[in-house]
Amino acid sequence: MADALYGARASMEPAGWELVVRTAARGIQHPVKADSFSSFEDDVVSVEASFDGEVIELAVTPRIPLTVEFNQVKLRHAFASDEALLLNGYQSWTDTTEQPAWGRMRGLRGVPKKVVENWTLDGGGDYAAVDYSARRGEQHGFTYGTFRRGEGMVLVGSLDESKGFTLIRTNARAGEALLETEPPLRELQAGERIVLGRYAITRGTEAQCYDRYFELSTWQARPVKPLVGYTSWYRHYGDIDEKKLMSDLAGMESCRCNREGVTELFQIDDGYCKVGDWLDVDKAKFPQGLAPLAERIREDGFLPGLWVAPFVCEKDSRLFVEHDEWLLRDEAGNPVPTGCQWSTGYALDTLNVEVRSYVLEVLQTMTQEWGFGLLKADFLYAACMFPHGGMNRGELMADAMQLLRTGTEDAGAFILGCGVPLGSAFGVVDYCRIGCDVGLDWDDLPHMRLLHRERVSTKNSLGNTYGRAPLDGRAFGNDPDVFFLRSDVKLTDAQRDELLFADADSGSVFLTSDDMGQWTPAMRARYDQALGIYCERHGLAGEGR
Repeated sequence: MADALYGARASMEPAGWELVVRTAARGIQHPVKADSFSSFEDDVVSVEASFDGEVIELAVTPRIPLTVEFNQVKLRHAFASDEALLLNGYQSWTDTTEQPAWGRMRGLRGVPKKVVENWTLDGGGDYAAVDYSARRGEQHGFTYGTFRRGEGMVLVGSLDESKGFTLIRTNARAGEALLETEPPLRELQAGERIVLGRYAITRGTEAQCYDRYFELSTWQARPVKPLVGYTSWYRHYGDIDEKKLMSDLAGMESCRCNREGVTELFQIDDGYCKVGDWLDVDKAKFPQGLAPLAERIREDGFLPGLWVAPFVCEKDSRLFVEHDEWLLRDEAGNPVPTGCQWSTGYALDTLNVEVRSYVLEVLQTMTQEWGFGLLKADFLYAACMFPHGGMNRGELMADAMQLLRTGTEDAGAFILGCGVPLGSAFGVVDYCRIGCDVGLDWDDLPHMRLLHRERVSTKNSLGNTYGRAPLDGRAFGNDPDVFFLRSDVKLTDAQRDELLFADADSGSVFLTSDDMGQWTPAMRARYDQALGIYCERHGLAGEGR
């Protein structure tokens, strides 16, 4: 049935593998390659290659101590002219939409190097780790990808990203897809068997492919209720204070959801402190701190949420000045920037014992002492800017995500992940952003459209809402970002409607950043219509306001 749906030319069969190892005793590279998917052994290494029709596994057992420097599984595939590819982007904000199999990826090609460096345009993407060839038919993504013809689909995906990120490359001209998982950085001992990669190949309709993929994996979405509510970011950006938020809370009270089974969220976003100085709340803006505000939100019947970026700090923060030893540094000893946000963001070294202690203190204070029941944890990719400390990027990200979970579990707080490589978030966070930030217009200025794949764009955010919709309820609850009904954004009525109803019809987080108290009767009616669709899709009965 699945093959019939996909078409007679469906293939995606394992066709070979390639390894490059470096032996400790000989101190040289030792390439090993098989042009068929079969096992192999020589006096250096034994390679096991297996495929049961759905799951591929590649494992090695060294005969002498060695380090694996590269490993790749090759899949043979006959790409069709009408075939659509969806290759999951590096992190939450990276564009992830269906593209023609014969399309091309530009990356940062054409952007002046000085512009890239001045604005750290390569900080949040995969540009430093992956070569963008820009050649027709050569594309790439991470963790999983789908290949669709009509109603039929094949999904290829990694079954474990905790041991290393998996890069999926396609070459339509060569008729192949390549799976490359980061190998361990440590030396493997003689006789030590290690699995370098496990991958699934599923076939059928879209729902059948994703269902089977997650069945074969160890990932399971955490049980959560759908969220409805408000976030302060796109209304005030960083210009928040207690008075403004109290006014917004009153506006939300006038538009209660009032449906059983829905959690109503009021989330405070960036602007309450310098990034990194999380426990030094701005007393001018919040003279009583944040705990009384969280308590007031709970008393009004809402879940209090708070934004935090636990693995970064900004240059103007006290942390940056006083804890120089906490910063992640490159090979030249320079602090590693994560982007041009704030006064410039810098990555913390998440393997540093003091950093880990501080992160736990921050998370536990926010949830246990201040009383916030949800943390929107942002810029999480900062934990895996490059391999270090004997860990590859996938291992670093998995370790950081576990740290995040540990810091919130005693309070039973929810985590909404953002700016995170998605495979590392599968089954770990409760909710997750699956697209870039929306903007207050449709697609920003023309010259901004030439920049990186993680840029602010309502158009791109919607593309990701559609492209990653199948993850909702399988990996986590999807957060497609906010919708707008207010009139001071540069969106047409049709664009507002598309944003509103796409959010209602595809995710588990349904938030606005409007002053809900200022909505007109027509806006409220439109909201109630979309809210009804959202609740019905989640199987929730009952009347709204």
